[in-house]
Amino acid sequence: MSSRPKLPQEPGDSGEPDDVSRRLLAAFVCSALEPSLTGVLLFDLPPEYFSAVAGAFTQVLGRAAGHDQDLAVPQTVLDAATVDEDLWIRPRVRRNSQGIEFTFGPGPLVEKDDGPQLVVVPDLARLSVPGMRAAIQLLGADTATLEHSGIRHRWRPRARWLACCRAEDAELLSPHLLDRFPLRLAIPELRPEPGSAPLGALPADWAAALDLATPRPRTTLTDAFAPTVLEHLADQESGGQRRALALARIARALARLDGVAPTMTTDGVPLGGPLQVTADHVGRAARLIGLRALHPPAAPPDEAPEQDEPEQPGPGHDLPRPGPRTGTEWSTEPGIPVHDPESAVPLGQTPVAGERPAPVPPYPEDITGPGPDGASLRIPTRRAVGARASRGPVVGVRRARDLWDVATVRTAMEAAKYRARRAGDGPLVILPQDLRGYVRAPEPVRMLTLVLDHTCRGDWDWSATLEPFLHWAYVTRAAVQVVEVGGAGEPNELRAGGFTARSTRDPRIEAALSRPPGRATPLAHGLDRAAHALRRTFRHHRAGLVEALLVVVTDGRGNVPLAMSRAGRQGRTPVQRAGVDDALAVAARIRALDRSRLHCVVVDPGRHPYTRLPAALAEALGCGVVAAEAERELRADHERQAARRG
Repeated sequence: MSSRPKLPQEPGDSGEPDDVSRRLLAAFVCSALEPSLTGVLLFDLPPEYFSAVAGAFTQVLGRAAGHDQDLAVPQTVLDAATVDEDLWIRPRVRRNSQGIEFTFGPGPLVEKDDGPQLVVVPDLARLSVPGMRAAIQLLGADTATLEHSGIRHRWRPRARWLACCRAEDAELLSPHLLDRFPLRLAIPELRPEPGSAPLGALPADWAAALDLATPRPRTTLTDAFAPTVLEHLADQESGGQRRALALARIARALARLDGVAPTMTTDGVPLGGPLQVTADHVGRAARLIGLRALHPPAAPPDEAPEQDEPEQPGPGHDLPRPGPRTGTEWSTEPGIPVHDPESAVPLGQTPVAGERPAPVPPYPEDITGPGPDGASLRIPTRRAVGARASRGPVVGVRRARDLWDVATVRTAMEAAKYRARRAGDGPLVILPQDLRGYVRAPEPVRMLTLVLDHTCRGDWDWSATLEPFLHWAYVTRAAVQVVEVGGAGEPNELRAGGFTARSTRDPRIEAALSRPPGRATPLAHGLDRAAHALRRTFRHHRAGLVEALLVVVTDGRGNVPLAMSRAGRQGRTPVQRAGVDDALAVAARIRALDRSRLHCVVVDPGRHPYTRLPAALAEALGCGVVAAEAERELRADHERQAARRG
C-alpha cells in the first residue's frame, strides 16, 4: 500500500496551527466517504472564515459525487428566521391554459435524486426551533417522509450538515440535537488560505478514495476494535451509544482512506484480502476529533511538587473540595476530603500569563451540562398584548366592562338563566348585561432571587442580613425565587433545589432560611438554576419584569462540578477546583444578562481560610460584596452598649 497522509497530533507531527486545516479537511473527506457521518459541528470557528470552510466542504462533496472540476454542490442556509414553511414546501408558479396557477412543491430539505446537497447553519445556538427539529429528524435517519399541503414524498436522507457553535453555548442546546453531529472539531486557530483551496490541496490518496471510479474494498473489524472504542469513551458520563458509533464510523472512514492503493486486484479487493479496521484507526479517529489519549505521557518526577498530607474534614463540608495538585494527579482519592475548613491549603495552580488555553473537548456539553431551556424543542410562548391587568392569574368573575377578557362559560351560564323567557326552546340569546369578565391578580413586575448556600452558615443567623432584601420584595410585591445549595434533606445532594413563591409571605421561604446544612456544595448548579430562571423570566414573562435582584449568600467553596450535578452522581475523576471554576464561569454568564434591570450582590459570611472566594465571585458577577462578619460585630457592639445602659 502507499503511505497515507499523516493527520495532525500523531507521533512525529509538529502540532502547529497549520495542521488544523488538514484535520478539518480529513473530517470533510470522512463525512463524504461514510454515509452515516452526515453532521459536522465546528466549535469556535471565527465567523469570517465560515464561508470559506463551507465552500471547501462543497468541493469535497462535489468530488465525491463525480462532478467535473470540483463543482460545488447547492447549499441551504438555516438561521434564526427559518420557519417550517421554508424547509418542507416551496411555492411554485406555472402557466396553463386557464392562466397562472400557484402550487406547492417539495422544499429545500426534501432530497431527490439530482445529487448531494449541503445544509449550513452559521450559528447553531441561534437556530430557530423548526430548524432544530428538522436537524433531529433528518440527521442519522434511515428514511424520512413528508406529508404537507397535498405533497407526499419519501426519501433516504443523505444531505450533509455543517454547523458552527461557540463552546460555551453548548449548554443552551438540546442534547438530542448535539448527539446528531458525529463529527465535532474545535478549531479556534483555523486560518484558511486565500484562493480556491482554503484548506490546502487534497492529497492524491484522498482524492482517489473520493473518486467514484475507484473500487471500494470491503472492511472487517479486528478483535481489538470494539474494546478500543469503548476504552476511549470510558470517562464519558453520558452520551449513550451514539458517540461510540460515531467514533467507530470515523475509524472505518480512515481505514478506507488507507485501503485505496495501486496494490489491488481488478475486482477491487486488496491483495491481502478485505480491509481490516484496527485499533490504530480508532486512535487516529480519536485524535482527529480531539478525544483524550489512552496512555498519556507521565510527568517527569523532578517537576512534580511535594504532596501535602490531607487533613480531616470539618462539619458541613464532607465531600471533596479543591486540594493540592501533584503533577496531573491530586493528593487524595475521589471521595476523601482534602482540608479542614479552618486550615489554609492552595486551591490549585495559578494560570501563567500568555499560556495557551486548554483545548475544547469534542463534547463540551458534558462540562457545562444542557440547560433546562435548551432541553425543549417547543416554540416559546410569545408575550401577550394588552394591559397587564388582563394577563394575571384568574381570581374571580365580575360583570364585563369591555370585550378584551370575556369569561365565556360564566357568560353562557348567566344567559341560560333567562333562556326560557327570552327564546323558549330556541337558541341561546346573550344580551350585553349577561357578559362576564375575569378578575385577575396583578402580575409581579419585580423578582428577588435568593441563592442560599447552607454549608456556609455555621452558627451565623443570616435572617438579619437578608431582612433588607426581603423587605424590598415585600414592599414592591416582588416574586421570590429561592435556590438552595447544600441543604439537608435534598433528594440528591449533588444538585441544588429551589422553588418560586408569589410573595414573601410564602411559608416555604421561612423553612428554607432555617434548613440545616448538608454535606455537598453544588454552588455552580445553584447559580446555573438562578441564571436560567432569570433568563426565562426576562424573555418569556407575560407581563415583563421591570427589575430583578439577585442575592448570593455563599463562601464561594463549591465542591461539586456542574457536570457532576447534571449527571446526578459522582464521577470517577478527582474534583480538583472544578466546582469553583464552574461557579465563576456561570457567574460570568449571569453578568451578561440585562444589566439595566438586573442587580446583583454577594453576601460574604467571612469564613476562613478562603476569604478571597466571595470577592472573586462578586467580580465575576460585576457586583459588590456585603460583609456579614462586620455586620455581626456591629450588632454585637450595639448589644454591649445597650447592656451597659441597662
